Amino acid sequence: MKTIVKYIFAAILSISVIACSDDFFDIENNGVVTDDDLTDLAAKNPDAILQIVQPLQVGIYSYMIQYNTQGSSSSQHADFGWLGIGHLGDVMNDDLALHTQGNGWFTFDYQLDYWGEQYVRPFFYWNFCYTLIARANDIIAKIDPETPSADLKAILGQSLAIRALGHAYAAQMFQQTYIGNEDAPGVPILLTSAEEGTNLGRAPLRDVYAQVEKDFKAAVTILEGWQRPNKVYIDKQVAAGLYARICLVTNNWDDAITYARIAQQGYSVFTTTELLADGFNNINSKEWIWGGDITGETTTMFASFFSFVCSFEAGYGGAVGCYRKMDKKLYDAMSATDVRRQQFKVGNNVPDASNFPDYTNVKFKKVDGWLADYVFMRVSEMILTEAEALARKGQETEAATVLRALMTNRDPSWNKNTVTGEEVYQQRRVELWAEGFSLFDHLRLKKGIDRSYAGSNHYAPVQYKISAGSWYFLYQIPLRELQNNSNIDPSEQNPAPTGTKFEQ
Repeated sequence: MKTIVKYIFAAILSISVIACSDDFFDIENNGVVTDDDLTDLAAKNPDAILQIVQPLQVGIYSYMIQYNTQGSSSSQHADFGWLGIGHLGDVMNDDLALHTQGNGWFTFDYQLDYWGEQYVRPFFYWNFCYTLIARANDIIAKIDPETPSADLKAILGQSLAIRALGHAYAAQMFQQTYIGNEDAPGVPILLTSAEEGTNLGRAPLRDVYAQVEKDFKAAVTILEGWQRPNKVYIDKQVAAGLYARICLVTNNWDDAITYARIAQQGYSVFTTTELLADGFNNINSKEWIWGGDITGETTTMFASFFSFVCSFEAGYGGAVGCYRKMDKKLYDAMSATDVRRQQFKVGNNVPDASNFPDYTNVKFKKVDGWLADYVFMRVSEMILTEAEALARKGQETEAATVLRALMTNRDPSWNKNTVTGEEVYQQRRVELWAEGFSLFDHLRLKKGIDRSYAGSNHYAPVQYKISAGSWYFLYQIPLRELQNNSNIDPSEQNPAPTGTKFEQ
């Protein structure tokens, strides 16, 4: 049996990471191992299947923090995995201001000029999401859903959550937001051959989000009771938190509340002292629910998230001089007693940042050797999600009670007894600044951007004012997908944006 497993595993590693087939070669027998063969093998020796799928699962998490996920032949320093997805969104928005145009990385994102089918950014985004989906499907197809193995069930649950994550984030950037566009053409739904629901064309958004909900809820159920080895892995609480994010998009307030509460269990908010001492660079920080562990083997150095967001690093957002700053209007909207003001250099408020321009962030701090970890989910996000959902349901007193758990550790003068959804959203903008949420929040809330106000600290040539719903904020389907997927006709392409970026 060990010999058979060895050959099966070798064959799996030879498959392209974006292959969607459920069959693979059995080199020893010069034939094909079918799903029935896998089921039989799993019944006789679950450990054999475990040895196959465990490395594949680890590979997914490695992919989420790797450099050049799209496999480009040229240098792609803006492609550093999951936080690359988040950072391009923050740069496209108005909560984050660039100090200069920079040297090219994220410049076209900041200019909102990367939407076209022929450009590298839509392909990077599409390829990242569908590689996650394909890799998850490769695992799901190999595990019997009725397996008695707790280890295999845990891997199945994680894979369902990853598949849902890929579909959900693809849907958000290749079509207008869900509410009001439920029947608009979305993105392909890719499932295993044993499942119904695959649609290689532009599936309606309602079908995409229905599959996302189904997968996330199944993941939460399957992962019940499983204890992960560390915060790199998706457990029940991470899966619940990811689903709660998407519930904000679909305005499913009840599920957003329920699943955000599940995600919070066992975690607590940074105190004021802890917040200022933290560098948002350590996966073991008490607020972190999920993250990427950057080690000497996994660091991507200059081509990394911290290269762009850490003002103290030797990277693009530090020594190179393209500092990441908070939008001045957002900073000024914070209470004078809000401790989060100290995460940004203004005047002489941060002694070791005197050479930085005003509003430069000191939130993300350097770790020697480019070993700063990547934050994917914090308990503060889940508190804000629960509070916003309550407020948008009309339960504004209950929302304030929930939000108070965060705000008592952020602003000693905060004493609201009721809060609106917009008030919670304002705190979300400040708390989660540069953590990859701002564009997705703008899209779901149907907000435009305004970098053009008097005194704006955005780089002058891109002081745009653009209304909500503009196609400047979204991508066209990548040209390579249109050329290789006969199920999507070129006539189904998203429109090019029209109108000026400098609205009055």
